[in-house]
Amino acid sequence: MQIDFIGHGLNTNNKLNVGDQLATSFGSSHFDSFIGFVAFAAISGVNKLLPSLLTAQKKYKKLVFFVGVDNKGTSKEALELLLEKNIETYIYHKDAEQITYHPKLFLFEGGRHTRVIIGSSNLTYSGFLNNIEASIQLDFKTGTDKQGNKLLKEVKSYFANLIDLTDKNVFKLDKDLIEKYDNEGLLYSQIRTGKGSTEEQPNDGENQMQKSVTVPFYTDDFGDGQELTERSIYEKKVNVTAKDYEVFPLFLERYKIYKRDVRTSGVVYKDTKVPEEMELLVWYQRMKELIKHSVLPDDLAMQLIDAEFPIENGWINTQRMWWDVKFQKLLDFKEKEQKHLDYTYVLQTKILDSPYLELGRWIAQQKQRRKGQNGSAWTDYEEEKMQSINYMWDVPDFGEHNKPKDDEWTDRLVELEEYYSDKNNYKSIPHQKYKLGKWLNDQITLKLNRDRGNVKKILHPIREAMLGDLLLKNGVEWKWQEQKEREAIINGLAKWKEWQKTVVGRQLSDEEKKYHKTIQDWVSQTRYKTKKWEAWKINLLVKAGFPIPNKENISKEL
Repeated sequence: MQIDFIGHGLNTNNKLNVGDQLATSFGSSHFDSFIGFVAFAAISGVNKLLPSLLTAQKKYKKLVFFVGVDNKGTSKEALELLLEKNIETYIYHKDAEQITYHPKLFLFEGGRHTRVIIGSSNLTYSGFLNNIEASIQLDFKTGTDKQGNKLLKEVKSYFANLIDLTDKNVFKLDKDLIEKYDNEGLLYSQIRTGKGSTEEQPNDGENQMQKSVTVPFYTDDFGDGQELTERSIYEKKVNVTAKDYEVFPLFLERYKIYKRDVRTSGVVYKDTKVPEEMELLVWYQRMKELIKHSVLPDDLAMQLIDAEFPIENGWINTQRMWWDVKFQKLLDFKEKEQKHLDYTYVLQTKILDSPYLELGRWIAQQKQRRKGQNGSAWTDYEEEKMQSINYMWDVPDFGEHNKPKDDEWTDRLVELEEYYSDKNNYKSIPHQKYKLGKWLNDQITLKLNRDRGNVKKILHPIREAMLGDLLLKNGVEWKWQEQKEREAIINGLAKWKEWQKTVVGRQLSDEEKKYHKTIQDWVSQTRYKTKKWEAWKINLLVKAGFPIPNKENISKEL
Protein backbone atom coordinates (compact mmCIF):
# COMPACT_ATOMS: atom_id res chain seq x y z
CA MET A 1 0.00 0.00 0.00
CA GLN A 2 1.34 3.45 -0.93
CA ILE A 3 0.49 6.29 1.46
CA ASP A 4 0.95 9.97 0.52
CA PHE A 5 0.32 13.00 2.70
CA ILE A 6 -1.57 15.88 1.08
CA GLY A 7 -1.28 19.16 2.97
CA HIS A 8 -1.52 22.80 1.96
CA GLY A 9 -2.09 26.24 3.37
CA LEU A 10 1.00 26.60 5.55
CA ASN A 11 3.44 26.67 2.63
CA THR A 12 2.20 28.73 -0.32
CA ASN A 13 4.72 27.02 -2.61
CA ASN A 14 3.17 23.62 -1.97
CA LYS A 15 1.25 22.65 -5.10
CA LEU A 16 0.07 19.30 -3.76
CA ASN A 17 -3.59 19.73 -2.85
CA VAL A 18 -6.72 17.63 -2.79
CA GLY A 19 -8.32 19.46 -5.71
CA ASP A 20 -5.44 18.67 -8.06
CA GLN A 21 -5.21 15.10 -6.79
CA LEU A 22 -8.92 14.54 -7.46
CA ALA A 23 -8.67 16.03 -10.97
CA THR A 24 -5.66 13.81 -11.71
CA SER A 25 -7.46 10.74 -10.35
CA PHE A 26 -10.52 11.35 -12.53
CA GLY A 27 -8.22 11.49 -15.55
CA SER A 28 -6.38 8.27 -14.70
CA SER A 29 -7.09 5.13 -16.73
CA HIS A 30 -6.77 3.05 -13.53
CA PHE A 31 -10.25 3.93 -12.24
CA ASP A 32 -13.79 3.55 -13.53
CA SER A 33 -15.85 4.17 -10.36
CA PHE A 34 -16.06 7.04 -7.87
CA ILE A 35 -17.96 7.85 -4.68
CA GLY A 36 -17.44 11.13 -2.81
CA PHE A 37 -18.68 11.89 0.70
CA VAL A 38 -18.46 15.62 1.59
CA ALA A 39 -20.09 17.79 4.23
CA PHE A 40 -20.05 21.02 2.23
CA ALA A 41 -20.03 21.98 -1.46
CA ALA A 42 -19.40 25.38 -3.04
CA ILE A 43 -19.58 26.30 -6.71
CA SER A 44 -15.85 27.11 -6.73
CA GLY A 45 -15.07 23.56 -5.63
CA VAL A 46 -17.40 22.05 -8.23
CA ASN A 47 -15.93 24.31 -10.93
CA LYS A 48 -12.43 23.23 -9.96
CA LEU A 49 -13.29 19.60 -10.74
CA LEU A 50 -15.90 20.14 -13.45
CA PRO A 51 -13.71 19.49 -16.56
CA SER A 52 -12.35 16.26 -15.12
CA LEU A 53 -15.77 15.27 -13.75
CA LEU A 54 -17.42 15.63 -17.16
CA THR A 55 -14.65 13.62 -18.82
CA ALA A 56 -14.88 10.85 -16.23
CA GLN A 57 -18.67 10.89 -16.46
CA LYS A 58 -18.45 9.56 -20.03
CA LYS A 59 -16.38 6.49 -19.12
CA TYR A 60 -17.09 5.74 -15.46
CA LYS A 61 -19.53 3.00 -14.53
CA LYS A 62 -20.40 4.93 -11.38
CA LEU A 63 -19.79 8.55 -10.36
CA VAL A 64 -21.75 9.85 -7.37
CA PHE A 65 -21.52 12.42 -4.58
CA PHE A 66 -23.17 12.29 -1.15
CA VAL A 67 -23.29 15.92 0.06
CA GLY A 68 -24.44 17.44 3.33
CA VAL A 69 -26.47 20.62 3.94
CA ASP A 70 -25.93 20.95 7.69
CA ASN A 71 -24.58 24.14 9.30
CA LYS A 72 -25.47 26.04 6.15
CA GLY A 73 -22.17 24.93 4.62
CA THR A 74 -23.41 24.12 1.09
CA SER A 75 -24.39 26.71 -1.50
CA LYS A 76 -27.52 26.62 -3.60
CA GLU A 77 -25.48 27.37 -6.74
CA ALA A 78 -23.17 24.39 -6.16
CA LEU A 79 -26.12 21.99 -6.04
CA GLU A 80 -27.72 23.63 -9.08
CA LEU A 81 -24.51 23.17 -11.06
CA LEU A 82 -24.20 19.51 -10.07
CA LEU A 83 -27.81 19.00 -11.14
CA GLU A 84 -27.37 20.93 -14.40
CA LYS A 85 -24.37 18.79 -15.39
CA ASN A 86 -26.21 15.55 -14.55
CA ILE A 87 -23.63 14.57 -11.95
CA GLU A 88 -25.40 12.02 -9.77
CA THR A 89 -25.75 13.58 -6.33
CA TYR A 90 -27.55 12.67 -3.13
CA ILE A 91 -28.15 14.81 -0.04
CA TYR A 92 -27.80 13.37 3.45
CA HIS A 93 -29.78 15.31 6.07
CA LYS A 94 -31.59 14.43 9.31
CA ASP A 95 -34.38 16.89 10.08
CA ALA A 96 -35.28 15.86 13.60
CA GLU A 97 -31.87 15.23 15.13
CA GLN A 98 -28.98 17.55 15.93
CA ILE A 99 -26.52 15.48 13.95
CA THR A 100 -24.04 16.97 11.48
CA TYR A 101 -23.09 15.06 8.35
CA HIS A 102 -19.37 15.85 8.24
CA PRO A 103 -17.27 13.31 6.24
CA LYS A 104 -14.59 14.19 3.67
CA LEU A 105 -13.75 10.99 1.85
CA PHE A 106 -13.20 10.24 -1.86
CA LEU A 107 -13.12 6.67 -3.16
CA PHE A 108 -11.80 5.67 -6.61
CA GLU A 109 -11.99 2.05 -7.80
CA GLY A 110 -10.86 0.19 -10.89
CA GLY A 111 -10.31 -3.38 -11.99
CA ARG A 112 -6.81 -3.52 -10.50
CA HIS A 113 -6.33 -0.31 -8.53
CA THR A 114 -8.07 1.49 -5.67
CA ARG A 115 -7.46 4.99 -4.27
CA VAL A 116 -8.86 6.47 -1.06
CA ILE A 117 -8.39 10.17 -0.21
CA ILE A 118 -9.52 11.05 3.28
CA GLY A 119 -8.92 14.15 5.38
CA SER A 120 -10.36 17.57 6.13
CA SER A 121 -11.11 18.98 2.66
CA ASN A 122 -14.66 19.57 1.45
CA LEU A 123 -15.85 20.20 -2.11
CA THR A 124 -14.91 23.89 -1.88
CA TYR A 125 -12.12 26.14 -3.07
CA SER A 126 -11.17 26.81 0.55
CA GLY A 127 -10.97 23.11 1.28
CA PHE A 128 -8.96 22.42 -1.87
CA LEU A 129 -6.42 25.22 -1.67
CA ASN A 130 -6.99 28.19 0.64
CA ASN A 131 -7.36 26.67 4.10
CA ILE A 132 -4.73 24.84 6.11
CA GLU A 133 -5.87 21.27 5.45
CA ALA A 134 -4.45 17.78 5.81
CA SER A 135 -5.40 14.62 3.95
CA ILE A 136 -4.01 11.16 3.26
CA GLN A 137 -4.05 9.39 -0.10
CA LEU A 138 -3.95 5.60 0.01
CA ASP A 139 -3.24 3.62 -3.18
CA PHE A 140 -3.37 -0.17 -3.32
CA LYS A 141 -4.02 -3.03 -5.71
CA THR A 142 -7.56 -4.31 -5.67
CA GLY A 143 -7.85 -7.87 -4.38
CA THR A 144 -4.17 -8.44 -3.55
CA ASP A 145 -3.33 -5.86 -0.87
CA LYS A 146 -4.70 -7.26 2.40
CA GLN A 147 -4.51 -4.05 4.41
CA GLY A 148 -5.91 -1.95 1.58
CA ASN A 149 -8.80 -4.26 0.90
CA LYS A 150 -9.60 -4.47 4.60
CA LEU A 151 -9.82 -0.68 4.66
CA LEU A 152 -11.99 -0.68 1.51
CA LYS A 153 -14.34 -3.21 3.07
CA GLU A 154 -14.63 -1.15 6.26
CA VAL A 155 -15.31 2.08 4.34
CA LYS A 156 -18.05 0.46 2.28
CA SER A 157 -19.52 -1.19 5.35
CA TYR A 158 -19.61 2.11 7.26
CA PHE A 159 -21.34 3.95 4.40
CA ALA A 160 -23.37 0.94 3.24
CA ASN A 161 -26.78 2.50 3.95
CA LEU A 162 -25.84 5.55 1.89
CA ILE A 163 -24.25 3.65 -0.98
CA ASP A 164 -27.21 1.29 -1.40
CA LEU A 165 -29.67 4.18 -0.77
CA THR A 166 -31.51 2.38 2.03
CA ASP A 167 -31.00 5.16 4.58
CA LYS A 168 -34.24 7.18 4.89
CA ASN A 169 -32.18 10.37 5.27
CA VAL A 170 -30.64 10.10 1.78
CA PHE A 171 -32.42 12.10 -0.95
CA LYS A 172 -31.80 12.26 -4.70
CA LEU A 173 -30.88 15.78 -5.78
CA ASP A 174 -33.48 17.54 -7.93
CA LYS A 175 -34.93 21.05 -8.37
CA ASP A 176 -37.66 20.54 -5.80
CA LEU A 177 -35.18 19.39 -3.16
CA ILE A 178 -32.94 22.42 -3.78
CA GLU A 179 -35.97 24.71 -3.49
CA LYS A 180 -37.09 22.99 -0.29
CA TYR A 181 -33.72 23.32 1.42
CA ASP A 182 -33.35 26.90 0.21
CA ASN A 183 -36.74 27.86 1.66
CA GLU A 184 -35.84 26.18 4.94
CA GLY A 185 -32.66 28.25 5.15
CA LEU A 186 -30.32 25.26 4.94
CA LEU A 187 -28.40 26.62 1.94
CA TYR A 188 -26.49 29.84 1.43
CA SER A 189 -26.45 31.82 -1.84
CA GLN A 190 -23.24 32.88 -3.53
CA ILE A 191 -24.98 35.51 -5.66
CA ARG A 192 -27.46 37.91 -4.12
CA THR A 193 -30.81 37.89 -5.89
CA GLY A 194 -32.27 41.03 -4.31
CA LYS A 195 -32.70 42.98 -1.11
CA GLY A 196 -33.43 40.84 1.88
CA SER A 197 -31.83 37.69 0.51
CA THR A 198 -29.04 36.16 2.54
CA GLU A 199 -25.76 34.52 1.72
CA GLU A 200 -24.05 34.54 5.07
CA GLN A 201 -22.69 31.28 6.45
CA PRO A 202 -22.01 30.30 10.04
CA ASN A 203 -18.44 30.58 11.20
CA ASP A 204 -17.74 26.86 11.06
CA GLY A 205 -14.12 27.04 9.87
CA GLU A 206 -14.89 26.12 6.25
CA ASN A 207 -15.68 28.96 3.83
CA GLN A 208 -16.13 31.34 6.74
CA MET A 209 -16.73 35.02 6.01
CA GLN A 210 -13.60 37.13 5.99
CA LYS A 211 -13.75 40.22 8.20
CA SER A 212 -10.83 42.09 6.63
CA VAL A 213 -13.07 43.69 3.96
CA THR A 214 -16.42 45.42 4.34
CA VAL A 215 -18.24 45.30 1.00
CA PRO A 216 -22.00 45.82 0.43
CA PHE A 217 -21.96 42.84 -1.93
CA TYR A 218 -21.21 40.61 1.05
CA THR A 219 -23.81 42.09 3.42
CA ASP A 220 -27.57 42.50 3.66
CA ASP A 221 -27.20 46.26 3.00
CA PHE A 222 -26.89 45.75 -0.75
CA GLY A 223 -29.72 46.97 -2.96
CA ASP A 224 -30.76 50.00 -0.89
CA GLY A 225 -30.14 52.37 -3.81
CA GLN A 226 -27.45 54.35 -2.00
CA GLU A 227 -24.51 55.64 -3.97
CA LEU A 228 -21.50 53.36 -3.74
CA THR A 229 -18.20 55.05 -2.99
CA GLU A 230 -14.64 53.84 -2.60
CA ARG A 231 -14.61 55.00 1.01
CA SER A 232 -17.89 53.36 2.00
CA ILE A 233 -16.94 50.09 0.36
CA TYR A 234 -13.39 49.73 1.60
CA GLU A 235 -13.10 50.92 5.14
CA LYS A 236 -10.69 48.25 6.32
CA LYS A 237 -7.51 46.59 5.20
CA VAL A 238 -7.98 44.90 1.84
CA ASN A 239 -7.12 41.21 1.43
CA VAL A 240 -8.40 38.65 -1.03
CA THR A 241 -10.90 36.30 0.61
CA ALA A 242 -12.35 32.88 0.03
CA LYS A 243 -15.60 34.62 -0.89
CA ASP A 244 -13.82 36.46 -3.70
CA TYR A 245 -12.88 33.10 -5.17
CA GLU A 246 -16.37 31.71 -4.61
CA VAL A 247 -18.15 34.40 -6.63
CA PHE A 248 -15.46 35.14 -9.21
CA PRO A 249 -16.46 32.67 -11.98
CA LEU A 250 -20.12 33.69 -11.75
CA PHE A 251 -19.52 37.43 -11.92
CA LEU A 252 -16.81 37.09 -14.56
CA GLU A 253 -19.40 35.52 -16.89
CA ARG A 254 -21.87 38.30 -16.09
CA TYR A 255 -19.15 40.87 -16.75
CA LYS A 256 -18.35 39.36 -20.17
CA ILE A 257 -22.03 39.58 -21.14
CA TYR A 258 -22.20 43.17 -19.86
CA LYS A 259 -19.11 44.10 -21.85
CA ARG A 260 -20.51 42.48 -24.98
CA ASP A 261 -24.08 43.80 -24.76
CA VAL A 262 -23.95 47.02 -22.73
CA ARG A 263 -20.54 48.75 -22.79
CA THR A 264 -17.72 47.48 -24.96
CA SER A 265 -15.28 49.62 -22.97
CA GLY A 266 -15.81 47.27 -20.04
CA VAL A 267 -16.30 50.12 -17.57
CA VAL A 268 -19.19 49.63 -15.13
CA TYR A 269 -20.44 53.13 -14.22
CA LYS A 270 -21.48 54.18 -10.72
CA ASP A 271 -24.67 55.93 -11.85
CA THR A 272 -26.47 52.70 -12.71
CA LYS A 273 -29.83 52.03 -11.03
CA VAL A 274 -30.41 48.59 -12.55
CA PRO A 275 -30.25 46.05 -9.67
CA GLU A 276 -28.30 43.48 -11.66
CA GLU A 277 -25.79 46.10 -12.78
CA MET A 278 -25.46 47.39 -9.20
CA GLU A 279 -24.39 43.92 -8.13
CA LEU A 280 -21.90 43.82 -10.98
CA LEU A 281 -20.69 47.32 -10.07
CA VAL A 282 -19.75 46.26 -6.55
CA TRP A 283 -17.87 43.22 -7.88
CA TYR A 284 -16.20 45.46 -10.50
CA GLN A 285 -15.11 47.92 -7.80
CA ARG A 286 -13.95 45.02 -5.66
CA MET A 287 -11.66 43.79 -8.43
CA LYS A 288 -10.36 47.32 -8.95
CA GLU A 289 -9.52 47.63 -5.28
CA LEU A 290 -7.73 44.28 -5.16
CA ILE A 291 -5.69 45.37 -8.17
CA LYS A 292 -4.97 48.75 -6.60
CA HIS A 293 -3.61 47.10 -3.45
CA SER A 294 -1.67 44.49 -5.46
CA VAL A 295 -3.38 41.57 -3.73
CA LEU A 296 -5.33 40.08 -6.66
CA PRO A 297 -3.93 36.54 -7.26
CA ASP A 298 -2.35 35.84 -10.64
CA ASP A 299 -4.87 33.17 -11.60
CA LEU A 300 -7.76 35.64 -11.21
CA ALA A 301 -5.77 38.50 -12.72
CA MET A 302 -5.08 36.63 -15.93
CA GLN A 303 -8.74 35.74 -16.33
CA LEU A 304 -9.54 39.45 -16.06
CA ILE A 305 -6.81 40.25 -18.59
CA ASP A 306 -8.20 37.65 -21.00
CA ALA A 307 -11.67 39.21 -20.57
CA GLU A 308 -10.11 42.63 -21.39
CA PHE A 309 -11.00 44.03 -18.00
CA PRO A 310 -9.79 47.68 -17.86
CA ILE A 311 -6.87 46.99 -15.55
CA GLU A 312 -4.92 50.19 -16.45
CA ASN A 313 -1.25 50.59 -17.25
CA GLY A 314 -0.14 50.04 -13.68
CA TRP A 315 -0.91 46.36 -14.09
CA ILE A 316 1.38 45.82 -17.09
CA ASN A 317 4.36 44.92 -14.92
CA THR A 318 2.34 42.34 -13.03
CA GLN A 319 1.01 40.90 -16.28
CA ARG A 320 4.57 40.64 -17.63
CA MET A 321 5.77 39.04 -14.41
CA TRP A 322 3.03 36.41 -14.65
CA TRP A 323 3.81 35.84 -18.33
CA ASP A 324 7.51 35.35 -17.52
CA VAL A 325 6.61 32.66 -14.98
CA LYS A 326 4.73 30.75 -17.68
CA PHE A 327 7.52 31.33 -20.18
CA GLN A 328 10.02 29.83 -17.74
CA LYS A 329 7.88 26.68 -17.65
CA LEU A 330 8.13 26.64 -21.45
CA LEU A 331 11.92 26.90 -21.17
CA ASP A 332 11.94 24.01 -18.70
CA PHE A 333 9.88 21.98 -21.17
CA LYS A 334 12.34 22.87 -23.95
CA GLU A 335 15.31 21.77 -21.85
CA LYS A 336 13.72 18.47 -20.88
CA GLU A 337 11.84 17.42 -24.02
CA GLN A 338 13.13 19.33 -27.06
CA LYS A 339 16.72 20.29 -26.33
CA HIS A 340 17.82 18.35 -29.42
CA LEU A 341 15.49 20.30 -31.74
CA ASP A 342 16.19 23.71 -33.26
CA TYR A 343 12.58 24.77 -32.67
CA THR A 344 10.02 24.54 -29.85
CA TYR A 345 6.47 23.26 -30.03
CA VAL A 346 3.94 22.21 -27.35
CA LEU A 347 0.96 20.03 -28.17
CA GLN A 348 -2.40 21.16 -26.80
CA THR A 349 -3.00 17.78 -25.21
CA LYS A 350 -6.35 16.61 -23.90
CA ILE A 351 -4.82 14.11 -21.49
CA LEU A 352 -5.83 15.27 -18.02
CA ASP A 353 -2.87 13.73 -16.21
CA SER A 354 -0.32 15.01 -18.73
CA PRO A 355 2.42 17.09 -17.04
CA TYR A 356 2.12 19.57 -19.91
CA LEU A 357 -1.68 20.00 -19.94
CA GLU A 358 -1.63 23.51 -18.47
CA LEU A 359 1.37 24.56 -20.56
CA GLY A 360 -0.46 23.49 -23.73
CA ARG A 361 -3.53 25.48 -22.71
CA TRP A 362 -1.40 28.55 -22.02
CA ILE A 363 0.24 28.25 -25.44
CA ALA A 364 -3.20 28.05 -27.05
CA GLN A 365 -4.16 31.30 -25.29
CA GLN A 366 -0.96 33.00 -26.47
CA LYS A 367 -1.62 31.85 -30.04
CA GLN A 368 -5.06 33.49 -29.94
CA ARG A 369 -3.61 36.68 -28.45
CA ARG A 370 -0.91 36.75 -31.11
CA LYS A 371 -3.60 36.58 -33.80
CA GLY A 372 -5.58 39.33 -32.04
CA GLN A 373 -8.51 37.00 -31.48
CA ASN A 374 -8.74 37.03 -27.68
CA GLY A 375 -7.24 38.62 -24.58
CA SER A 376 -4.85 41.55 -24.23
CA ALA A 377 -2.70 42.82 -27.09
CA TRP A 378 0.37 40.79 -28.02
CA THR A 379 3.55 42.69 -27.18
CA ASP A 380 6.95 43.02 -28.84
CA TYR A 381 8.49 41.75 -25.61
CA GLU A 382 6.51 38.50 -25.83
CA GLU A 383 7.23 38.07 -29.53
CA GLU A 384 10.96 38.50 -28.92
CA LYS A 385 10.92 35.93 -26.12
CA MET A 386 9.11 33.34 -28.24
CA GLN A 387 11.43 33.96 -31.19
CA SER A 388 14.44 33.37 -28.92
CA ILE A 389 13.46 29.69 -28.70
CA ASN A 390 12.19 29.57 -32.30
CA TYR A 391 8.66 28.75 -31.19
CA MET A 392 6.72 27.18 -34.05
CA TRP A 393 3.21 28.61 -34.02
CA ASP A 394 2.07 26.67 -37.10
CA VAL A 395 3.15 23.26 -38.36
CA PRO A 396 4.04 23.64 -42.06
CA ASP A 397 2.80 21.30 -44.76
CA PHE A 398 4.91 20.10 -47.70
CA GLY A 399 3.09 19.14 -50.86
CA GLU A 400 1.24 20.82 -53.70
CA HIS A 401 -2.01 18.90 -53.71
CA ASN A 402 -4.65 18.16 -51.08
CA LYS A 403 -2.82 20.29 -48.54
CA PRO A 404 -4.26 19.54 -45.06
CA LYS A 405 -4.73 22.35 -42.61
CA ASP A 406 -2.04 22.66 -39.98
CA ASP A 407 -4.56 22.40 -37.14
CA GLU A 408 -5.96 19.16 -38.55
CA TRP A 409 -2.49 17.63 -38.61
CA THR A 410 -1.74 18.66 -35.02
CA ASP A 411 -5.17 17.40 -33.94
CA ARG A 412 -4.23 13.95 -35.27
CA LEU A 413 -0.91 14.15 -33.44
CA VAL A 414 -2.75 14.95 -30.20
CA GLU A 415 -5.08 12.00 -30.82
CA LEU A 416 -2.05 9.75 -31.27
CA GLU A 417 -0.64 11.03 -27.98
CA GLU A 418 -3.96 10.16 -26.31
CA TYR A 419 -3.78 6.70 -27.90
CA TYR A 420 -0.35 6.15 -26.32
CA SER A 421 -1.54 7.45 -22.94
CA ASP A 422 -3.00 3.95 -22.57
CA LYS A 423 0.01 1.84 -21.58
CA ASN A 424 -1.57 -1.17 -23.29
CA ASN A 425 -0.89 0.56 -26.62
CA TYR A 426 2.88 0.71 -26.10
CA LYS A 427 4.72 -0.69 -29.14
CA SER A 428 1.65 -0.66 -31.33
CA ILE A 429 -0.05 1.56 -33.90
CA PRO A 430 -3.80 2.17 -34.41
CA HIS A 431 -5.51 -0.13 -36.92
CA GLN A 432 -5.85 1.34 -40.40
CA LYS A 433 -9.60 0.81 -40.38
CA TYR A 434 -9.74 3.80 -38.01
CA LYS A 435 -9.17 7.40 -39.09
CA LEU A 436 -6.16 7.82 -36.80
CA GLY A 437 -4.55 4.62 -38.06
CA LYS A 438 -5.01 5.64 -41.69
CA TRP A 439 -3.51 9.07 -40.96
CA LEU A 440 -0.48 7.54 -39.26
CA ASN A 441 0.03 5.10 -42.13
CA ASP A 442 -0.05 8.04 -44.56
CA GLN A 443 2.64 9.87 -42.55
CA ILE A 444 4.84 6.77 -42.41
CA THR A 445 4.42 6.29 -46.16
CA LEU A 446 5.46 9.90 -46.80
CA LYS A 447 8.53 9.43 -44.62
CA LEU A 448 9.59 6.14 -46.20
CA ASN A 449 8.92 7.33 -49.74
CA ARG A 450 11.56 10.00 -49.28
CA ASP A 451 14.04 7.33 -48.26
CA ARG A 452 13.19 5.49 -51.47
CA GLY A 453 13.91 8.48 -53.67
CA ASN A 454 10.35 9.59 -54.32
CA VAL A 455 10.33 13.36 -53.78
CA LYS A 456 6.97 14.29 -55.28
CA LYS A 457 5.42 14.60 -51.83
CA ILE A 458 7.31 14.11 -48.57
CA LEU A 459 6.79 14.54 -44.86
CA HIS A 460 8.10 17.94 -43.82
CA PRO A 461 11.23 17.59 -41.64
CA ILE A 462 9.60 19.43 -38.71
CA ARG A 463 6.55 17.19 -38.81
CA GLU A 464 8.84 14.20 -39.17
CA ALA A 465 10.74 15.22 -36.04
CA MET A 466 7.58 15.81 -33.98
CA LEU A 467 5.91 12.57 -35.00
CA GLY A 468 9.17 10.63 -34.81
CA ASP A 469 9.75 11.75 -31.21
CA LEU A 470 6.28 10.63 -30.18
CA LEU A 471 6.65 7.23 -31.89
CA LEU A 472 10.11 6.64 -30.46
CA LYS A 473 8.94 7.38 -26.90
CA ASN A 474 6.33 4.68 -27.38
CA GLY A 475 8.60 2.02 -28.85
CA VAL A 476 7.59 2.41 -32.51
CA GLU A 477 10.05 2.82 -35.40
CA TRP A 478 9.29 4.36 -38.77
CA LYS A 479 9.78 0.98 -40.45
CA TRP A 480 7.08 -0.48 -38.27
CA GLN A 481 6.43 -3.64 -40.27
CA GLU A 482 10.13 -4.42 -40.39
CA GLN A 483 10.38 -3.75 -36.64
CA LYS A 484 7.59 -6.25 -35.91
CA GLU A 485 9.22 -8.91 -38.06
CA ARG A 486 12.66 -8.30 -36.53
CA GLU A 487 11.33 -8.46 -32.97
CA ALA A 488 9.35 -11.63 -33.78
CA ILE A 489 12.55 -13.30 -35.07
CA ILE A 490 14.56 -12.15 -32.03
CA ASN A 491 11.86 -13.39 -29.62
CA GLY A 492 11.69 -16.71 -31.46
CA LEU A 493 15.45 -17.15 -31.32
CA ALA A 494 15.47 -16.37 -27.60
CA LYS A 495 12.88 -19.11 -26.95
CA TRP A 496 14.78 -21.50 -29.20
CA LYS A 497 18.04 -20.95 -27.28
CA GLU A 498 16.31 -21.36 -23.92
CA TRP A 499 14.65 -24.54 -25.21
CA GLN A 500 18.05 -25.97 -26.22
CA LYS A 501 19.41 -25.39 -22.73
CA THR A 502 16.51 -26.74 -20.69
CA VAL A 503 14.66 -29.33 -22.78
CA VAL A 504 16.92 -31.08 -25.28
CA GLY A 505 18.37 -34.40 -24.03
CA ARG A 506 15.95 -34.85 -21.11
CA GLN A 507 12.92 -37.02 -20.47
CA LEU A 508 10.05 -34.64 -21.19
CA SER A 509 6.78 -34.18 -19.33
CA ASP A 510 3.51 -33.87 -21.26
CA GLU A 511 3.61 -30.09 -20.86
CA GLU A 512 7.21 -29.95 -22.06
CA LYS A 513 6.34 -32.14 -25.04
CA LYS A 514 3.73 -29.57 -26.11
CA TYR A 515 6.29 -26.81 -25.79
CA HIS A 516 8.86 -29.00 -27.55
CA LYS A 517 6.50 -29.36 -30.51
CA THR A 518 5.81 -25.61 -30.57
CA ILE A 519 9.52 -24.84 -30.83
CA GLN A 520 10.06 -27.58 -33.41
CA ASP A 521 7.24 -26.15 -35.52
CA TRP A 522 8.76 -22.66 -35.28
CA VAL A 523 12.18 -24.03 -36.32
CA SER A 524 10.69 -25.87 -39.32
CA GLN A 525 8.63 -22.87 -40.44
CA THR A 526 11.58 -20.50 -40.05
CA ARG A 527 13.90 -22.76 -42.03
CA TYR A 528 11.32 -22.92 -44.81
CA LYS A 529 10.77 -19.11 -44.83
CA THR A 530 14.49 -18.43 -45.26
CA LYS A 531 14.14 -19.40 -48.92
CA LYS A 532 12.35 -16.09 -49.56
CA TRP A 533 13.66 -13.94 -46.73
CA GLU A 534 15.67 -10.75 -47.14
CA ALA A 535 19.34 -10.85 -46.21
CA TRP A 536 18.92 -8.82 -42.99
CA LYS A 537 16.52 -11.44 -41.57
CA ILE A 538 18.83 -14.32 -42.43
CA ASN A 539 21.72 -12.41 -40.89
CA LEU A 540 19.88 -12.42 -37.54
CA LEU A 541 19.61 -16.22 -37.73
CA VAL A 542 23.25 -16.69 -38.73
CA LYS A 543 24.52 -14.58 -35.84
CA ALA A 544 22.40 -16.64 -33.43
CA GLY A 545 23.76 -19.96 -34.79
CA PHE A 546 20.38 -21.04 -36.10
CA PRO A 547 20.53 -24.12 -38.41
CA ILE A 548 19.37 -22.62 -41.70
CA PRO A 549 19.61 -24.42 -45.08
CA ASN A 550 22.67 -23.73 -47.25
CA LYS A 551 24.27 -21.73 -44.48
CA GLU A 552 27.61 -21.57 -46.29
CA ASN A 553 26.20 -20.08 -49.48
CA ILE A 554 24.05 -17.57 -47.61
CA SER A 555 27.00 -16.46 -45.47
CA LYS A 556 28.96 -15.68 -48.61
CA GLU A 557 26.10 -13.56 -49.92
CA LEU A 558 25.92 -11.65 -46.65
